[in-house]
Amino acid sequence: MTATVGMPFTGDVENPREAAAVRCMTPDDLPPLSFASPNPSGSGDVWPVPDMAACHALWDRYAMPDHIRAHSLRVADMAMALARAALDNVADGPNGPNSTDIHLPSVLASALLHDIAKDYTIRFGGNHAQLGGAWTLHETGNPRIAQGVMHHVHWPWRVDVTVREWLMPLIIIYADKRVKHDQLVTLEERFDDLVERYGRTERIRERIRESHEQAVEIEQALSVRLGMPLHDAVSRNGKLAANAG
Repeated sequence: MTATVGMPFTGDVENPREAAAVRCMTPDDLPPLSFASPNPSGSGDVWPVPDMAACHALWDRYAMPDHIRAHSLRVADMAMALARAALDNVADGPNGPNSTDIHLPSVLASALLHDIAKDYTIRFGGNHAQLGGAWTLHETGNPRIAQGVMHHVHWPWRVDVTVREWLMPLIIIYADKRVKHDQLVTLEERFDDLVERYGRTERIRERIRESHEQAVEIEQALSVRLGMPLHDAVSRNGKLAANAG
């Protein structure tokens, strides 16, 4: 399932992004998308899931700069650790309050693609979460993966990690909020950096504060759901662990 698109950028390309832009100028030379096992069919729908090689091909196709690739890899690492912890914490049966149908290949793909439109919208404007969700749905045909991309900046509903369909996007949004550039940090460090870099007006600062409050709420809910405090938890060898410093 591959929908080849033209080069999304026009005009001059500034270094250090030139190499990435050149890579996407010849999409026919890129490797075809490949897919991992589909989402589980509990909801009645089964969608193909791009594997890591396919996600890397999409990074090339949409000229993702190297620093955003590094950020996305760290977000994916944290998201996978959270997802594995959720699967490991199912001790009350398939229908209990902690049950989940979370699908690890889907978590990986959604995390790897969450910032696919970031560079484009920095250059040309727009909402990178909305555009990235659209690009992801267009390329993969998988709405669950696209949902994680679409909502990784803001979750528009109540924070409830017991809703089976909501757990994956909430994991994606939290993992992203724990990564500053390519380093895992606390929410406080991440949002202090956002205020410093983007808080040019009071309205922007207020929106960042609102996002911080929601991230704290998600952190608290996931901490209860996973049975461990997440304030400074880290991913070690793919597993979630308390940070010993």
